[in-house]
Amino acid sequence: MKRTGSMITGAVVAAAVAVMITVARHPAGAGWWWPFAARGNGPAGPAAGVYNGTFYVAAMGGHFAEAVITIEPSSPAPLHLRSLDRIIIGDADSHPTHDPRIDVADRNILFWSTYHIDPETGMPHVGKSDLRTGRKLADVSVPVPPQATRTNHMYCASAQTRDYYLPITMSNKAYISVFRKRDLKHIRDVFLEGTGADIGEPYLFYHGVNSPDMKKILITINEAESPQGRPVGRCHLIMLDAGDLVAGKVTVLAKNVIPGTPGKTMSFRQTFSPDGRLIANSGGDRMWLIDAETLTLLDVEMMGRLEENHDAIFTPDGRYIIATSRTKTLTGGNAPRITRKNPVCRAEVSGSELGPDDYIMDGQLKLYDVKARRFTGHATSVCLSCHNEEGVDEHAVLCGLDANWQ
Repeated sequence: MKRTGSMITGAVVAAAVAVMITVARHPAGAGWWWPFAARGNGPAGPAAGVYNGTFYVAAMGGHFAEAVITIEPSSPAPLHLRSLDRIIIGDADSHPTHDPRIDVADRNILFWSTYHIDPETGMPHVGKSDLRTGRKLADVSVPVPPQATRTNHMYCASAQTRDYYLPITMSNKAYISVFRKRDLKHIRDVFLEGTGADIGEPYLFYHGVNSPDMKKILITINEAESPQGRPVGRCHLIMLDAGDLVAGKVTVLAKNVIPGTPGKTMSFRQTFSPDGRLIANSGGDRMWLIDAETLTLLDVEMMGRLEENHDAIFTPDGRYIIATSRTKTLTGGNAPRITRKNPVCRAEVSGSELGPDDYIMDGQLKLYDVKARRFTGHATSVCLSCHNEEGVDEHAVLCGLDANWQ
């Protein structure tokens, strides 16, 4: 069940590998309308230039951090953390997760999938939870198809249509699973090898997301030196027909390859802008802004040397992007000073390679100005701000996020 209150307590220590964000409950009701189907899309904020939202951030400890955040882009620290809670789906062994996906048809429902195989069942989990109560509505164990022989990384990203949920694996071979939303019946797994979407090269990880109208699904594939090997700095973008994919057919609508740095750049999660014209794509050492029609690059925004970008989500008007960062926070710098009252993180640098005692991994959020094509203001900690107060001396592993906007 869901834990309430402003602090994460008790079980955080047991599942301390990751505690991430904060969030308020905004059940769908009168006047609560989402005109777009992409994740994180909703009505604009109550005041011009100010945004309020409830963010759900995946944590490897078997829960989603729930965060209420106010965004004031003109502030030196534009992301203000207001409250903190959790949605619990299991523990760090059975239900480590990277993938929150709020249902486009019912914003009170969160679909999710797990990143590792449960050692007790030999299968990953797919489920859904009620965001009003935190109660799990369904939790199914999913057999791994025999084509997937490298399975240390499983579900990470996902897409959806109105009736289907499509979690996407990082295994090799990788595949896209199709589940019927109403009862989580497993319909099929779709592999891209031998289709028009086959890149014809070894690869590391699939990720993907649906367009706002749910007619298209973007799949990203990192070309690698060997299966599950070192990425070579070539990310393949492949736009597929969503209806055909649900039916088990692979229809390619567009393709492109965008460059990066070998060994450092790799595509993780992404999202479309609410109007469907842009894609914000996390890339590890960078974030990409992509034209959704042509799949061409519009901007490459580099992360700091101690940062790694794993997801990116637009504000409801598409003017800003909230980017997640796994940040190596220096134990002789920001790390011991971060609290809930002081979550602001000024950029840190290190002139040498860091040892294991020189940093602790934090989950942070950064704001990107789409028009100015740059990050703006300081980052905000959404992990160490609680870990420090709870005495949790563990790395935090932040990954995907989704949001309901006020």
